[in-house]
Amino acid sequence: MKVITHRDITSVYSMDTCIEDMKEAFRLYMEQKTHAPVRTVLDHTGSEANTLVMPSYVEELEVEAVKVVSIFPDNPEAGLPTLQGMILLTETQHGRHLAAIEASGLTVLRTGAAAGVATQYLAREQANRLSILGCGAQARGQLEAVLAVRPIDQVFLWNRTREKAVAFQKEIQTQHPDWHGKVVVCDTADEAANQADILVLSSRSEEPLFNADVLRPGVHINAIGAYRPNLREFGVDTLERTDQVWVDSLEGARHEAGDLIQPAQQGLWSWDQVQGEIAELVTDQQRLHRQPQEITLYKSVGVAYMDTVAAAKVYQHLSAKEKNKSP
Repeated sequence: MKVITHRDITSVYSMDTCIEDMKEAFRLYMEQKTHAPVRTVLDHTGSEANTLVMPSYVEELEVEAVKVVSIFPDNPEAGLPTLQGMILLTETQHGRHLAAIEASGLTVLRTGAAAGVATQYLAREQANRLSILGCGAQARGQLEAVLAVRPIDQVFLWNRTREKAVAFQKEIQTQHPDWHGKVVVCDTADEAANQADILVLSSRSEEPLFNADVLRPGVHINAIGAYRPNLREFGVDTLERTDQVWVDSLEGARHEAGDLIQPAQQGLWSWDQVQGEIAELVTDQQRLHRQPQEITLYKSVGVAYMDTVAAAKVYQHLSAKEKNKSP
């Protein structure tokens, strides 16, 4: 069994490749060739930490995987990453365990890639201003994915702890030397949201981050941070202004998307207002009809089959690399 590190992954797997692989994952899902029960969440008493257990099986690739990821928001104070995880990849002909894969970076990559697919389909082609509310680990993948699919030349950052946004600003300038855009740290979430053609929400907030009246007409929103019923990054006012709501998984959203669950339970919004799953656009089962001034929203809680597809592709790339090195 291989042990695959984050360095191994980055040596063979790019955001562009992962975006295409997520399109394949969505296709397999629509063909009913993926099996992924709603994940198990283990909450930790006395803290905001939790552990997610996510199994899935992808028929066409003949693999299954179990991802275990722990999310400990206070870890940076101890010099440790907030998100840590492992994926056990297994082939389904004989049940051999193929690899143990470091999952933290891969989770960030594939979450970004799925949002990148949504951005390709839902954001205006000329969108060039990206705002990110919440500058934690997931913000890195979101930035990279949007840069890959839209001509971004301005990035606006906001974080509750300003120092974290400033650190991310410096990281962007260092990690993306070939990108010559402008990065601005904003004093308020409303200020950042007001600048956006594309707005990324990547926090664990329990209250809406911004007021909907600051949103520009035509903005596209990727809301990927709230993955529990008690979390919400946008309010009912945003839903009232949004013309189209799309999700990665309707089943997952009904179980975990607090941004949608809470207003639905309060009778302020209805699940009937979900336009569909993003996979329907990828497979042409729905056609997007979007006016330039319309506001679109992609709500993601994450689905295990995406992890399994990404893990299988990484394993294939590394195996091919090793084979090419053999005499």
